[in-house]
Amino acid sequence: MKRDGTNKSIWENEMFPHQNIHTQQKNFQTIIVGGGITGISVAYELQKQAHQCLILEQENIGFGTTGGTTAHINNFFDESYDRLISKFGEDKAQTIADHAKSVPAIIRKNAEENNISCDFDECSFYLFSAEKKQDKELQKILDAHQKLDIPSRSVTEIPFEITFRSAIEIDGQAQFHPLKYINGLLKAFKKLGGTVLTQTRITKHENENGKVAVQTENGTEYTAQNLIWATHIPPGITRFSMLNAPYRSYALAAKLEKAPEKLGQAADLYDPYHYFRYHQIGDVFYLIIGGFDHKTGHEKDTEKPFEELVRYAEENFGFIEIAEKWSAQYYVPSDGLPYIGAMPGEENVFITTGYNGNGMTWATLAAQIIPDLIRKKDNELADIVSPSRVELLESAKEFVKENIDVAYHFIKDRFTAEKKPELDDLKTGDGKIIVHDGKNVAAYRDETGNLKLLRADCPHMGCTVAFNTSEKTWDCPCHGSRFDTDGNLLTSPAMEGLKKI
Repeated sequence: MKRDGTNKSIWENEMFPHQNIHTQQKNFQTIIVGGGITGISVAYELQKQAHQCLILEQENIGFGTTGGTTAHINNFFDESYDRLISKFGEDKAQTIADHAKSVPAIIRKNAEENNISCDFDECSFYLFSAEKKQDKELQKILDAHQKLDIPSRSVTEIPFEITFRSAIEIDGQAQFHPLKYINGLLKAFKKLGGTVLTQTRITKHENENGKVAVQTENGTEYTAQNLIWATHIPPGITRFSMLNAPYRSYALAAKLEKAPEKLGQAADLYDPYHYFRYHQIGDVFYLIIGGFDHKTGHEKDTEKPFEELVRYAEENFGFIEIAEKWSAQYYVPSDGLPYIGAMPGEENVFITTGYNGNGMTWATLAAQIIPDLIRKKDNELADIVSPSRVELLESAKEFVKENIDVAYHFIKDRFTAEKKPELDDLKTGDGKIIVHDGKNVAAYRDETGNLKLLRADCPHMGCTVAFNTSEKTWDCPCHGSRFDTDGNLLTSPAMEGLKKI
């Protein structure tokens, strides 16, 4: 069992192997592509309603960001409520807040009803200012929370050994072990009659006359009334590759000498911010710390964020040792809200993307929204996060900025070949874009000294990939597709791997 990179997360020991059961059934009511928390949560909710579902996963369950999350379950978001009120109005912000407050209870109910032991705990979140200029921002957030009836208050103490100026406590948060949870939910899904196929990659899909057909790598075709892309971002060339910017966040798990006096979660107000929480696995307590985010493919040395994270941990906390370190990908939407619902122009094809750093919360809400849309049931949150929404004024500035950045990389990486190294410059265990026979090539020299040469053009839209020195992957700096050193596709929106030379 594995994740989409070399580094191991603290959760990976709970990646249970899934045995595919051969099925003669080829037609379903709904096909869900993606075996992370979104795909499994949506499939479970539909299957509970006697809706026959098929989950297709390219790798193993929990392969992507679900296996690399820090697993915060929060009723607030990276896009703070004061900004949501400013962009969308108080009524819509209130609707978002009301739904978000229900998420911990939904997850707790799923765990209890299906006897899922997933380290679920409820706690408070502490948001604090570390510098004077952050005090005003913190007050704005508190004012917005109180306006929307999110239980929050100013406090003078937090359950972490860190210096701060001002802090607020936000009630109603939760946390869990994400892989224990989705594996338990998957078992419940299968018990209800659902079908799951892992190691199954889709190479083609068609949508005609209200029926969707997907073809897998081995040539098998499955059909359904509905198709749900739960792949973090929909594959292929769509507007959503332009409306979402890919980022990577870094995390580590530090083993503690003793149990904390009180569980809790916290974050500062830097940009990017540092965030941390306690977690217990067995008899051992950990402090999980994250931060130092950057756009995918834009950091030349991805060991550097880990070094900075370790330094931050050592300067602010006491612990025995660093147990694990890892990174994961997420997408920042142009207007601050995710896109959950029907693909524009295709009422039976659904997407869920742009969760920002709040995947556990939005995935759980997606599992309420999409089943309601399939059943033609009203859902007031669905209108707000609809992929067809038109909030052009709010998103235009960020949209233009991100796509200028994409254009910059598309052009720059093609016209700087004379500055790139040759094959002889490549060290063992390293990868670089080099000049080979006059062309840009993604070259990697493995630990045995063997060279692996790939075309450097991302098959999605042609941007030049960059080497991720820590995860040992090739990452697209434009839209976030990722590939292993053999060129195999790890994450969308590309639908095929890098071509070998």
